[in-house]
Amino acid sequence: MIHGLKIKGEFNVIVWMEMAITHRHVVHQVVALCCLVLCGCSGGTDQALQTREVIRVDDLVLTLRQFNDFFEPVRMGYLGEAAPDDEGLRAARARFLLEQLDEMVILRRAQELGLGVTPEELEAGLNEFKRDYDENSLHDMFMRQAISPETWKERTRRQLLVQKVVDRDLGATMVVSPEEIEQYYNAHYRQVPQTEAARVQQVLVADKLLADKLLKRLAQGEDFAELARRYSTAPEADRGGDMGYIARGELPESLESPIFDLTPGAVSRVVHSPYGYHIFKVIEKRPAGIPGLEGCVDKIREQVKKAKIEAAYGPWLAKLRVRYHVTVNKEII
Repeated sequence: MIHGLKIKGEFNVIVWMEMAITHRHVVHQVVALCCLVLCGCSGGTDQALQTREVIRVDDLVLTLRQFNDFFEPVRMGYLGEAAPDDEGLRAARARFLLEQLDEMVILRRAQELGLGVTPEELEAGLNEFKRDYDENSLHDMFMRQAISPETWKERTRRQLLVQKVVDRDLGATMVVSPEEIEQYYNAHYRQVPQTEAARVQQVLVADKLLADKLLKRLAQGEDFAELARRYSTAPEADRGGDMGYIARGELPESLESPIFDLTPGAVSRVVHSPYGYHIFKVIEKRPAGIPGLEGCVDKIREQVKKAKIEAAYGPWLAKLRVRYHVTVNKEII
């Protein structure tokens, strides 16, 4: 049984795909667990070994096959030209083992709470990631990182469930007072003037003729968001083309000028770029200078809440670790 293991985890949908892993500052606890980590995948050909347990948290089990499947994208990104038994890879596997231990503990908490991920929630999570890829580049990413669609789907499901538990146990309990909002504003907003920004929607298509037709339909009163959802090839299409706030200097001048020349509610001409043909609409503008507190309350509340969750995460996870029976099977070394 292993209790009190301390790691720092990250819980967004695709955090498991982060490739920037370093071994220079691996904590002593990781070193202590190196003896639990398989030294490469050479023994993975044995079917019986692959079904053995690496981690058990009560009745939840992570098998060697699952561990290797989940670790493979990290290994592919980390190895480069290094040999499979490179010391850095071993440290990366040890670090990944610790992350999986904590994830399993949180998944056990999800089981205790009766939480799950619905097919609709899983599909939304997968689509959130796929927005940044077309079909070919997504396939290339799978091939490059040696990820099977099934493994990707399961990792996404687990991370969505982890986030649900964190939101349920921590996020729902965090209250941000007006005094905390004002203190945060004074410390972070009054000291740093903001640049001019505009909240923008766009439709992006590959064909000039189609762009011209869509511009005419907009002039006739059709809904911008609906046309973006139906025709735009940009990542934010399913959000009605909402790009959020774009600050001056973030885009090339050829795209920035048409945007900042618009008044709120206005629609641009068709703008050509290497990406295709754009139509922009400015929803609202934010002037340069120090923003007023009243316009920042919601954003500040979320920032303070996030900081509180991060501060509470470690103690919360430590309590869960000693709540359940956690084991690592040393026989599969």
